Amino acid sequence: ENMRLPEIRSLALSHVTTLALSATIALSPLAPAPAWAEKRVVGEIVGSGFVFKDTLKVEAFDDPKVSGVALFLSDFERPVTEKLAKGDVFSDPSQGGLSCSSTGRVIVSASATMDKGGEEVISEARSLVFKSLKVRRLVDRPSQSVIYAVYSQRLDKNEDSNNSRFKSALCAVHVDEFATAADK
Repeated sequence: ENMRLPEIRSLALSHVTTLALSATIALSPLAPAPAWAEKRVVGEIVGSGFVFKDTLKVEAFDDPKVSGVALFLSDFERPVTEKLAKGDVFSDPSQGGLSCSSTGRVIVSASATMDKGGEEVISEARSLVFKSLKVRRLVDRPSQSVIYAVYSQRLDKNEDSNNSRFKSALCAVHVDEFATAADK
């Protein structure tokens, strides 16, 4: 019938904690991804290291809303031994290189976002929760170009020893056609 004040506080705290945890999981890079581009590994180049070596991974993917464009993303992966030595087994560097090429007639779908913020094409977790590597598409209609930007995003700005949050790369491709809703 009547709840005591400590019980109400405990119940409220329980709900707030559950809500905060749910929001964190939903907004984290490990949350289920929307229908983004699917990647395929093009190559893995062995880098430095005595026994366990760094690897430069090159992946290719297509933009589901822009036909005729192939995107190539390169990024390093640290060996397990280095992760263990640094006590950070769930994290990889997040400074990707990006290149793109036209593979045919470049057509931007009517459903592609045209605003200044662009649209996320791919997002890849680079740590357990706090860091991700993202590729966004921007459309510049006056120059008839589609631009892709790769950058890292992190929640904890203090743990950024290589300043990867300030690094980005761009590539651009000329657009042949902007599809309209009537073209569907």
